[in-house]
Amino acid sequence: MKPSLDKSDLILFESVLRDSLQAVISFSAYSLYFPQDIPSIMYQDQEIVPAVEKDRILLPLVHDGRFLGIFMARGTDRDRMHALSSNLPGIISLCLDKILLQKQCITDSITGLYNQEKFQQILEKAVEDIQASLTLGPAASMDSGLDRYSATFCVMLINPDRFKRINETFGYTFGNQVLSELAEHIRKELPEQAVSARLCNDTLAVFWPQAPAARCRELAGNLRSRISSLVFEFPVSGEKISLSAGIGWSLFPQDVKGPQFQRSSFELARLVCRKAEEALKVSKENHGSKAFAFSQILQHGGVILEVLPLNRLVINLGKNMDAIEGQKFLVWSQKFNGQSQSIKKAGHYTSGTYPAIHKGEIAIQEVQEEVSIAEILYLNDPAWKIEPGDKLSLLAEKESLLEKQDILPRDIQPRDLFTGLYSYRDFLSLWTRARIQDESFCMAMLKLEYPGRDTQSKGIDGENLVQEIIRLVDRIFDPQPLSGRYSSTCMVFYFSGQNSSSLKEPWLNLLEEIKSSLHIQASLALADFPCLSYSKTDTLENCRKALEHARLTTPPRMACFDSLTLTVSADSLFSQGDTFAALEEYKQALAADENNLLARNSLAICYARLGRLELAGQHFKEITARDSENLMAWYNLGCVCLKQGDSQEAAGLFERCLEIDSSHAYSLLRLGQLAENSEEFEKAARCYQDAGQTRDGAGLAPRHLARLAWKQDQKEQSREFLHQALLQDPRDAFSLNLMARIYLDSGDDPEIAESLARQSVALRPDVSEFWLDLADILRAGNKSGQEAQARARASG
Repeated sequence: MKPSLDKSDLILFESVLRDSLQAVISFSAYSLYFPQDIPSIMYQDQEIVPAVEKDRILLPLVHDGRFLGIFMARGTDRDRMHALSSNLPGIISLCLDKILLQKQCITDSITGLYNQEKFQQILEKAVEDIQASLTLGPAASMDSGLDRYSATFCVMLINPDRFKRINETFGYTFGNQVLSELAEHIRKELPEQAVSARLCNDTLAVFWPQAPAARCRELAGNLRSRISSLVFEFPVSGEKISLSAGIGWSLFPQDVKGPQFQRSSFELARLVCRKAEEALKVSKENHGSKAFAFSQILQHGGVILEVLPLNRLVINLGKNMDAIEGQKFLVWSQKFNGQSQSIKKAGHYTSGTYPAIHKGEIAIQEVQEEVSIAEILYLNDPAWKIEPGDKLSLLAEKESLLEKQDILPRDIQPRDLFTGLYSYRDFLSLWTRARIQDESFCMAMLKLEYPGRDTQSKGIDGENLVQEIIRLVDRIFDPQPLSGRYSSTCMVFYFSGQNSSSLKEPWLNLLEEIKSSLHIQASLALADFPCLSYSKTDTLENCRKALEHARLTTPPRMACFDSLTLTVSADSLFSQGDTFAALEEYKQALAADENNLLARNSLAICYARLGRLELAGQHFKEITARDSENLMAWYNLGCVCLKQGDSQEAAGLFERCLEIDSSHAYSLLRLGQLAENSEEFEKAARCYQDAGQTRDGAGLAPRHLARLAWKQDQKEQSREFLHQALLQDPRDAFSLNLMARIYLDSGDDPEIAESLARQSVALRPDVSEFWLDLADILRAGNKSGQEAQARARASG
C-alpha cells in the first residue's frame, strides 16, 4: 500500500508540522484550516502559493499535487517572509515529507494500519491516563466534568483461520492482498474512536476507548459476520476464497486483578494484550465459531484434563488465565448439561433435553503456567465420578456450596502423615463442626511466596518446607490449632476461643523465624469472630480478604481483618466497576472505624456517582469537620453543591481549596467556569490562565480558554487554543466537539467537521449537546437520515 497524506494526518501530526515550520519561520500563533474553496488570494498563474493577509500568512499545504489544507501563521516577520518567499513551497514540501516519514514509521506497509510499536504506545498512554481513576482514596475526586480519563478500554485481536494455507497455496503476494482488503473491511466496521493495527503476521488488533463489555460483544459479532461474508478471488484461476476468523478481547481495568495493578504502564499494556491473546486462542480452539472475552474463559472455559489419585485433578486453567489458588468451581457433566441431546427410547432416538446436573465442587490447590491442580471438595453422587472433559463454572467467593451449605463428607480422612495437615475439604468439615459450640474464635491464613535460592540450595522443596513450618506452628502455639491445606502454598488455621490481639505477637515471631531460618517471605492474615454483623461462616472469607491486604503491605506482611482491609477490598471492587458492592464494603469499613477518612471519602464518591448527592455531601462535610486541611474533601463538597445548583456556596468552597493550595488547578478551573457562566469573562480568563500554569491544569486550561474565546466571538483565538488542547489530549471530547463546531461555522471542509463531531460523541455519548452538534453538521452535509438518528439519540 503506497503511503500518502490526507487531512486527518495533518491533525494527527500537527505538532510535527508546527515545529518543522517554526524552525524556519517565526510566528506567535497558528491554526490549521480546511476550506471547501481555496481563497483567491492564494492563486498565482494557476498555482497555489503562500499569501499574506492582514497580520497573517497563509501557507498552502500541498503534497503530491494534492491540496490538503492551509497553515495560518500570525505574528510573522514580514521582511523575513519576503526573503523566503521563493523558498516557501520547498520548505512546506519538506515539512510534509517529514510528516509522511513519521507516518511510515508508525504504519504497517501492507495494511495501512498502525504497526505493533505504535499500538503499544497507544495502550501505554491509555493505561497512564486512567490509572489515577482506578483506585479511590483520600485524594480521589468525584469530578467527572474536568478530568480527561476514560473509564475503560478494550483490546480486541482478530486472526483469520488457516491463513498460512492461503499464503502457501496462492503465494504471499495474493496473501498480502487479502490481508490488506480484510484490514480495510475491519476498519470500516469499527466505531469512530477505535484504532486498528497489525501486530504480527496475520493478527490484527483493535483499541477501543470507553468500550463497555456489551458493545465489545456486539462489535465482535459484527466483525465475525462481516469477515465470513467476504469472498476473495484469485485472479489467475478465478478460485474463490472465503474466510473465518477467531476473535478474542480483553478489557482494562476489569480484567486486571489484585497485585497486577502495581505493574508499570509498560507492563500493563502488554498484560492486556496477553489476556486478549488467551481469549483469541480459546476462540481459535472453537474453530472461530464464537468470539471470546478473557473474562469468559475463567467463568465458563474450564475443562477437566486428567483425574489423579487422592481426589486430585488437572484442569486447563493456569496463571495465563488468572487462575489463583483457592478458586472454586462446579463440575458439570458433558452429557447432562441442559443442552439438546438424543435420548434413546423404545429402540430409536428422539430429540430431548437432559437436565443440567452438577457433579460436585473442586478447589484449585496449585497454579502452574497453563494448568492447575485441583482438589475434589465433594461429589453430588459418590458413585458418579468426575471424568476428563467435564466442564467447569467458576463460583463466586461467597458461593461455595461446601462452605455455605455445611455439606459434610461422609468420611473424613486422617491428616497427611508428612505435613500433619488436613485436606481443605476435611478442614472445612471439621471447622463446621467445631464452630457450632464456639462463641469466639480466630482464623489465620499463612501464604508462602516462592522459595528463594538459599532455600533451594538446602534441598528443601515445597512439601518439606510446609512440614518445617507446621513444626514451628506446633512448637509456638499451645494448644495446637486445627490446621488445613488451603492450597499448595497456603495453610489455614482455626484457633478456638482466641482472638487476633493475643495471637498477633507469636505470629510475628513466626514470620521472622520463617524468614531467618527458611529464607523465604510469607504473608499472614487473621480474622476474628465475632466481628461486626458477619456470621461465623463469613470469617473464612474475611480471612481471605485480609490475606490479599497483607500481600500488599511491606514485610512483615501481616494484616488483621479490619476497617483498612475492607477499604482495600472495596477499592478492588470499585476498580472492577462494581460500584454497588464497593459502596456496601465502604459502609462496613466505616462501621469498623468511623475515623477511616479513606473509606468515608470513597463512600461519598460512590454516593455521588449514583446520584445520591445529599448523602455524598454529608460525608464530605464530616471529613472536613475531622480534617480541616483535607483539600479534596473541600473540593468534592464544592462539586456536590455545584451539581445541586448552589453556585455561590460552591464558589466559596473552591476559594477555600485555594487557601489550602493556591495552585490547585481544578478549583481554578471551576471558579473560571462559574465566572464564565456569569459572563465575567476577564475573571474567567485569569482563572484559566492561572490553571494553565500548574502541572495538572496545563493540559486542561486550553480547552476552557478556547470556549471562552468562542463565546466572545474570537474564533481565530479559539481555534488556536483548541489546537493546543488536542495536542495535549487527542481524545478530549469537549475540544473535539468545539473544534467541529468552529469548522462548521467557518464553512471549512464539512468532512473534517463531521469526523471531529463523530469522535466527540463516541467518547462521550452521554452528552446530548454533542449529538445535536453532530446533527447540525450532518444536515449541512445533506445527510438527513443520519441527522434524524442523531437528534433522536440526543433526546433519548
